[in-house]
Amino acid sequence: MGQEELEGTLVGRVIHGYELVSQIGSGATGVVYAARRPEQERRFAVKVIHEALGHMPILRGRFAREARALAKLSHERVVEIIDVGVEDDLPFIVMEHLEGQTLEDALYELPLAPDVALEVTRQVLEALAFAHEREIVHRDLKPANIFLLGEPGDAAVVKVLDFGLAKFLSAEELDAEGTLTRKGRVVGTPAYMAPEQISGISLDVRADIYACGVLLYELLADRRPFDYDRRSQLLKAHLFEPVPRMADVRHGLRVAPELEDVVRRALAKDPTERFANGAEMLAALAPFGADDVEVGEPSARSRERSTAGTSSVIIEGSEREALTSSVRTSADGGVAPVRATTTTHWSEARWVGALVWTLGLLGLAAVVLTMWYATTLR
Repeated sequence: MGQEELEGTLVGRVIHGYELVSQIGSGATGVVYAARRPEQERRFAVKVIHEALGHMPILRGRFAREARALAKLSHERVVEIIDVGVEDDLPFIVMEHLEGQTLEDALYELPLAPDVALEVTRQVLEALAFAHEREIVHRDLKPANIFLLGEPGDAAVVKVLDFGLAKFLSAEELDAEGTLTRKGRVVGTPAYMAPEQISGISLDVRADIYACGVLLYELLADRRPFDYDRRSQLLKAHLFEPVPRMADVRHGLRVAPELEDVVRRALAKDPTERFANGAEMLAALAPFGADDVEVGEPSARSRERSTAGTSSVIIEGSEREALTSSVRTSADGGVAPVRATTTTHWSEARWVGALVWTLGLLGLAAVVLTMWYATTLR
């Protein structure tokens, strides 16, 4: 069933007393509708699983995970959950209705002014600090999951969305949840994934710090630190490539060295070298303002939508192993990538090995045939 067939099928339906008025958003697994209740003037947003996909246990599990996460995160920087349930075997989440646009949409129009970029990042970190204190990792932080309230150009007011890939760190939640991701698979959005998230090593809140580092870099430099089209190239860059200076990727950009250090610390390959949580990075970012960033003359922009930057994906075990064949785990649990120049792709190694074995067998066969022929002549 195509995406067009999945969308817009529930307009006019009433779910748990909420009438679905119009579709306002859609993703790979869910649709968000504007909704109303007859007895209330307030508008709502109702998120449901695509009807054609609702039978899949893993998707229903992630839907339930998002509801549980939001129920624990009553904070002004996190979208408010109002109701949750299942009606006619269709899971739903009722949330506050937001007026504005996602940060992703805003960035396709114009780059943010430096002071707005810093303020947006600070408000995102406020939400992360609150979640991290409650042992919740968002695990899919990106512009598409950050909502800017109000009209474009207004002072930024942020709401963090979509905790469908959230990871619970508390023992109680882990026991209740089990696992929604098969062993050997990792999930996230490639452009914002931390090295340990790619490698499948056990991750914690510092994976969100890495994603926030990518976000801040993108808001200041108007380009992500690694911007490849191919997913494999992008993931390898997160694992191995050094982060380029922001001034090197945006003409005329000047960033205070201390602010550049904050971004680079957030983007450390080894999580032990990053900020410990959202609160620590928020404190480190507090002293900086518009005077610490100079963007120079506006330059021509060519910003294209990319699934690597906007869509959550599942990385299969074989691809993960190929990408992380040169990543070792340090004694304290951090990720220590070996120099990329020493790596060999698993498929190349397999073919080289097969060639060596084939040549060896052919040589052995030649020796046997020669001995047999010599014996026969006698």
